[in-house]
Amino acid sequence: MATVEYQRIGKSFGAFTIMRDVSFKIEDHEFVVLLGPSGCGKTTLLRMTAGLETVSEGDLLIDGKRVNDMHPRDRSIAMVFQNYALYPTMKVYDNIAFSLEVAKVPAAEIRKKVEWAAATLNLTDYLGRYPKELSGGQRQRVAMGRAMVREAAVFLFDEPLSNLDAKLRAHMRTEIRQLHNRLRTTTIYVTHDQIEAMTMADKIVVMRAGKIEQIGSPDDVYDRPASKYVADFIGSSAINFLPGTVVVADGIPAVDTATGRVPLDKSTAAKPGQSVVIGLRPTDIQVDSAGPLAAKSVLVERLGHDAQLFCDGPDGRFVAVVDKAVRLSPGTDVRFSVPTSKVHVFDAATEARI
Repeated sequence: MATVEYQRIGKSFGAFTIMRDVSFKIEDHEFVVLLGPSGCGKTTLLRMTAGLETVSEGDLLIDGKRVNDMHPRDRSIAMVFQNYALYPTMKVYDNIAFSLEVAKVPAAEIRKKVEWAAATLNLTDYLGRYPKELSGGQRQRVAMGRAMVREAAVFLFDEPLSNLDAKLRAHMRTEIRQLHNRLRTTTIYVTHDQIEAMTMADKIVVMRAGKIEQIGSPDDVYDRPASKYVADFIGSSAINFLPGTVVVADGIPAVDTATGRVPLDKSTAAKPGQSVVIGLRPTDIQVDSAGPLAAKSVLVERLGHDAQLFCDGPDGRFVAVVDKAVRLSPGTDVRFSVPTSKVHVFDAATEARI
C-alpha cells in the first residue's frame, strides 16, 4: 500500500490556470473522496495522479517518491473509469486478465488472480459472458476486478456510479466500501454526489474552482462546515440560509434576521454589529409554537419515514424536516426553533465560518 501526497500542485492549459497550490496528504489505507461540482478540478487531480495529465506545478508523491514524470504503468496505480471501458469482444475472464497477459504473467498465476477477483466480486458465474450480457452493476464490478488483479498500491475511481440507477448506486456504494475494507488499498474516489462522499469516505476533500475548501471526516464537514459553500454542498435536504446582524440582548448573543431573532451559543466568535449569514439544517429545525422564526407553510412533502415542510418567509423559502403525521394547509402560520449548538454562522463578506 502507499501514501499519496500533493505538494503545491498546479495545473494550466496554456494561459488558462485551473488549479494552483493544492496541498494535502492521503495516508496509507485511507479512503479519500474528492468532492465538488463539475469543473472544480477533482477529475483533473485524479488524472494527474494516474499520469493521464501532466503536473504543471508542484510535486506529486506516491509512497514518498516523486512521480511527476513517471509513466502511468510504473506508478502502481489502478483506475476504474466512469464508463467501465470494457472490451466488448472479450469475455469477462479475458477483460479481467488482459493487463496481466500484456505483462506476460504466467497463465496459472493469471487464472488464480482472476478467480480470486471474481469470487471477491461475486462474478464467478459470469466469467464466460460478454459485457453486453451483463447489467450495469456487473459491468462495474468487472472494471473493479480488472483493477484488483493488478495488485496496485493505489486505487483511483472516477465517478464510477454515475451511470447506474439510484437503487444500484446504493448497492454499489456498499460493495466498494466493503471491498476497500477487505483489501485495505489506498483509495481516491471522485464524485459530485455528497451522499456517496458521506457514506463511503474516511476523509472528504471538498473542492471549488481548483481550490480546497475543506478537508475532514464526513462528520467534520457536516457538523462544522468551514464555509457557506461547504455547508450548502453537504447535507440532504439542503441547508437554509438567513442573512442577518449579530446583536447582544441581556448578555445573550443572537442574530436578527427578517424571519426572526435566532439565539447563538454564548461561546460564539461573532461580534455585535457583524453582518453574517446563519445556516440551519432542516433536520435541526423544530416546529415550536413559541419559537423565534415565523413563516407560512407552502407544501408538506411526504418521504415515508418523515416529511419535508416547505415554508415561505421574509428571507425566502424555508425547509424543515418534520414528523410525517404533520398536517398543515398552505398559508398556515408556523413558528420554529433551533438549538443554539446547531446554528452555523458565516461571515457575510468572506462566507467563512465564524
